[in-house]
Amino acid sequence: MTRRIPPSLSPILTELELEAARVVTLADLARLVERAGIRTAPRVVAARMRELGWLLPTGTAGAWEFAPASHAGPIGHGDPFLALRAALATRPSLHAAACLTSALAANHLVERSPDRLEVAVDDSTSIPRGLRRTTRVVIFAAHLGPEQSLGVPVHQLATVLVHVAARPTDVRGWGAVADALPDLVDAIAPEDLDAELAGRPRSVRVRLAYLVHGVAPDLADRLVPADQGGRAAPKVWFGPRGPLKRHSTRFSVADTLLPFDPAALQPAP
Repeated sequence: MTRRIPPSLSPILTELELEAARVVTLADLARLVERAGIRTAPRVVAARMRELGWLLPTGTAGAWEFAPASHAGPIGHGDPFLALRAALATRPSLHAAACLTSALAANHLVERSPDRLEVAVDDSTSIPRGLRRTTRVVIFAAHLGPEQSLGVPVHQLATVLVHVAARPTDVRGWGAVADALPDLVDAIAPEDLDAELAGRPRSVRVRLAYLVHGVAPDLADRLVPADQGGRAAPKVWFGPRGPLKRHSTRFSVADTLLPFDPAALQPAP
């Protein structure tokens, strides 16, 4: 599809091409309009560029995806992190990061990203309307800072592992987690896991030990030594209270959620 380049917009498009812009905000356009000496209001420029197919919606007001000339039409990059990228572009102070299966995908531990980007914020964060509308936002306060991957913050692997144990109902794809679990556990430094677990309730350690005891029995024993488990230990629920899928006497865990038996999982080769 051919897109026109009006002479008045040519300087702006040239700058965006040179910058290899992925997300363009209204503030970015205001800067480029001023630099080019264009008297048209930035909002009008944005509307014109949208009409011509150079700017595509992101779900966040005041932020658009730039479709460069190399795309030969109003075609996006297929960026799975676009919604988070756009939210951060308009609010750089936003404390949000890709989490759960989206974080596993960023680390190439699952074959495909979830259909809806998973984003974590802490309970003190005001969630932008566009981010809430275009992603699946969950509440989880990480102890470790996120890593940058493809230009967006992504939860570290230790954070992902602790997240699934702290809030199991946040997980929408337990099959993908089970497939990734051996490599996930193998890739985490013990000190990172300890830092992410520090100060959290005992129940988180117990759920995590139960989850990994098939793929990492030594880690499970470190998290919950044998003399701290068994029938005398307080019962911990893995999932909402309800009919059991299985019960672990070793960890005193009542599992109502997992679609697989953690004991049947094997360590990474």
